[in-house]
Amino acid sequence: MAKAKAYKVLVFPSAQKDLTEIKTYYTNVLKTQSNAIFEKFLEQIKLLKEFPTVYPVHSDPFLRMIQYRVFSIDNYLVFYVFKNDEVQIHRVISAKRNYIDLLKLK
Repeated sequence: MAKAKAYKVLVFPSAQKDLTEIKTYYTNVLKTQSNAIFEKFLEQIKLLKEFPTVYPVHSDPFLRMIQYRVFSIDNYLVFYVFKNDEVQIHRVISAKRNYIDLLKLK
């Protein structure tokens, strides 16, 4: 059986900033470790390396136009695109926020 192709996954600076803010929030506000959420994030990256289209393109017309795909980790939504054989993670945003407007401002 042939091994599945492993796609490259890039975490863009905007998503890195989001992840840093999540870690800070867990540490300073919740006074707890953020390890579990980051472990889930790494598991999803492993999945995306093999199956980059496993998650659907978002249903919002604007996000659909730019081909944003989305999945959730706890209370966060991870937005990414798959193009040129590459997974590009753009943002990690709390599901409680008005994420569509935030993404339109990008």
